[in-house]
Amino acid sequence: MVSPRSELLPALGAVLAGRPGHGALEVHYQPVVAVADGSPLGAEALVRWRHPQLGLLAPDAFVPLAEHAGLGGRLDAHVLETALGQLAAWDVEGQWLHRVGVNLGRTSLHSPALVDTVLQACDRTGTPPDRLMVEVLEHEELDLTAARLAAVQTLADADTTVAIDDFGAGHAGVGLLGRLPVGVLKLDRSLLPGSPRTAAAGAPDARAVLEGVVALAAAVGVEVTAEGVETAGQREVLARLGVPHAQGWLYARAMPAAAFASWWQDRVAATATAASATAAAVG
Repeated sequence: MVSPRSELLPALGAVLAGRPGHGALEVHYQPVVAVADGSPLGAEALVRWRHPQLGLLAPDAFVPLAEHAGLGGRLDAHVLETALGQLAAWDVEGQWLHRVGVNLGRTSLHSPALVDTVLQACDRTGTPPDRLMVEVLEHEELDLTAARLAAVQTLADADTTVAIDDFGAGHAGVGLLGRLPVGVLKLDRSLLPGSPRTAAAGAPDARAVLEGVVALAAAVGVEVTAEGVETAGQREVLARLGVPHAQGWLYARAMPAAAFASWWQDRVAATATAASATAAAVG
């Protein structure tokens, strides 16, 4: 059982301050793959907290707490720097990812230092901004003033990809799509056929809703990635609709960097073998 807020909050502040005795933050990586053949393309960086008493805590256990306590920006900056540094390290090792996605919450997006935080992290790690995707989280409604919109536009102009995460859930909807320089929609798992959800008998067919969202993205020239893909049936539906990219437990869970690197190498080899076999059969 996770400790109450009153116990977790001081410990989280101590972890972010680098004080010992409260565990450590870890960044895990979930692969993003091509729907067509499963070939690996990139990753989403997801934070975990290895707590000394509670074990490995998932983001839901502490990220909302960080946001409400005003620590969200520091947490996001830690994940950003770690993920970009890891991407640069993989480059040196010859393991090339197209890009890495990092979540930015309300505190980060409202910060006047947003542009400096992101671009300076790119500079420090030697990672070009076009290898980064900032994923806008809107579990609470954002106050997108003209200055904040200009900051996000500056990141887009620097070739950073802007994505809306969990599109179709919470506040992450069409209104946000119409206000940001969006390059990618990351579809929430609730939009996928077969996902657990409660709906009225007369609600529209789930596949029709998904098809409409994919068509909307195509109409405004935005790339689509499906999140939470867990079954081959869901993958087949996405392939038929022309959704290019996906992530989810069907492919792999989020993993520590070393495990991710091993998975990536195995996946690249398996994809190359399958492609060679297909070419030989056609020839």
